[in-house]
Amino acid sequence: MKPIPEVIWEQIQSKRSAPAVFQKFNGKNYESVSYEQLGNIVVRMTAYLIDEGFKAGDKIALMSNNRYEWPVIDLAVQSIGAVLVPLYTSLSSESAKTMLIHAESKAVFIENRDLFEPLEPMLKAMGIRLYSIDRISEDIPHLKWLRFSKTDMNERIDYLERVTGLDPDAVISINYTSGTTGEPKGVLMTHRNIVTDAFSALRSLPIYPEDRFLSFLPLSHAFERMAGYYCPLFVGAEIAYAESISSVIDNAKEIEPTIINTVPRLLEKLYDKLQAKLAVMTGAKKTMFKLAMNQGTKYFKYTQGEIEYGPADRFKDMLFDKLVYKKILSAVSPRLRMFITGGAPLTPEIGDFLRSIRLSVIEGYGLTETAPIICLNKPNANRSGSVGQPIDCNEVMISENGEILVRGDNVTQGYYKDSKQTKEAIDQDGWFHTGDLGSLDEDNFLTITGRLKNLMVTSGGKNISPQPLENAMLTSPWIEQVMVVGNGKNFVSALIVPSFEKINEWYTEKKQDIPSMEETINNPDILESIKQDIDKRMIPFSRYEHVRKFTLLQEPFSMEKGELTPTLKVKRNIVEKHYSDVINTMYKE
Repeated sequence: MKPIPEVIWEQIQSKRSAPAVFQKFNGKNYESVSYEQLGNIVVRMTAYLIDEGFKAGDKIALMSNNRYEWPVIDLAVQSIGAVLVPLYTSLSSESAKTMLIHAESKAVFIENRDLFEPLEPMLKAMGIRLYSIDRISEDIPHLKWLRFSKTDMNERIDYLERVTGLDPDAVISINYTSGTTGEPKGVLMTHRNIVTDAFSALRSLPIYPEDRFLSFLPLSHAFERMAGYYCPLFVGAEIAYAESISSVIDNAKEIEPTIINTVPRLLEKLYDKLQAKLAVMTGAKKTMFKLAMNQGTKYFKYTQGEIEYGPADRFKDMLFDKLVYKKILSAVSPRLRMFITGGAPLTPEIGDFLRSIRLSVIEGYGLTETAPIICLNKPNANRSGSVGQPIDCNEVMISENGEILVRGDNVTQGYYKDSKQTKEAIDQDGWFHTGDLGSLDEDNFLTITGRLKNLMVTSGGKNISPQPLENAMLTSPWIEQVMVVGNGKNFVSALIVPSFEKINEWYTEKKQDIPSMEETINNPDILESIKQDIDKRMIPFSRYEHVRKFTLLQEPFSMEKGELTPTLKVKRNIVEKHYSDVINTMYKE
């Protein structure tokens, strides 16, 4: 088993002058860094850490948005046998302090002044060693010199000798989970965990050296670190860093990626925009789009081996490719090969719609504790509503109570300084208890049905998983965020953050002035429109699962109020506490 830096070094030696990463260094145009230069930078960064006195086993924290220095620092930390502690850029000062102390971090690399200033009093009070990527102040060493690093043959030989001697079972990272159901836990990751999972995933979903990724999900999250950093560099592909989440579409048009890793919420927004355009289409244009959708659905079924595909179908493909599919692709990236989505379930309705217009959507499933990929759909085995089949490095089974269990070399050794939680999560037979509920079908496709700790039991004794209900409701153009409640109650209700963009459109269409927020969320016509939309989406569910009442909220759930994790998952216990009066009112009426 080769350690991570050695796997990537093989690509550095092989690819040499080929681009490894693209970034906007001057804020205007994308510029590339070759594999050879990336190698020089990693060698120089490794030497810098050694010169600064860091050694094997030291914990070094990193708080930065996505940029080429992120993997450089990560690889350099690994190369000296130290341990990276990735921190989300959205962390509060108190949360960051808790993680830094718990991990026993000796130093922290922080990206820029914007991230540093809110944390400055805390960091200086801790006395932790500070480094920055961009120049912050004279007394904090920075890495602005790093990009143009040069090395000689002897330095590269010394580096290679160092990394080939690394222990594959050494811990390389402490990844703190986002903590939807409690305090974050420090997940221990090794070279073996990552390398095993990465190459297993690559056998399921081929990535080629010609591929170019657009990276915008936080690298501090296990999904992007694996799918948007390790996997591309393991095969010699290219990575382009988006300037921000808000600029993803603009950056995609500029850099023309073939693969975009994403989360369902962004695909939901794309779906809403396309549905809005479809709603105002008329005549021949609408007919053409509908025919193209039908043909796209037929093509998808053909790729799954479900139907035959004849010369007439290929002719229609050529026609609709020119008239419809390419026009849609050009709004994102003309070279786009696929979206890879994870982090939360994607509603089948959205996946099916996007595939019908020839946007390939590959859904997977994993957890920080499993490095992270457990299951993946494949281009020719892509089942709507499922998260795919287990990749070949791990086993998956469903326990008697419906919990998903995983075993394999990708599973963590445990939680840092927490043997109690480790024993609870990993049983004596090596099965990791995910806490997720699911089912495996006859072809071994996994479907997620909810979260064990989120399972609601009504006063009538009915078990209800809130997640499928929420996913269905989120397909409504009226709904931006939602949380279903009903544990111990006689019916299900929901807290809804409406789409104020949709509400403003509604007032504009009615030629009415937009009133105050309080008036808006109590407008009976708007409430009735949302109710009808919800009722329509409840049809596939059992009657006892139907959302009977809801309340519109004036403010979105937010990380600032502690209601969302850094990966934008709702912290149910916090939201229930904040809106306890609102929830009680729905059950009093």
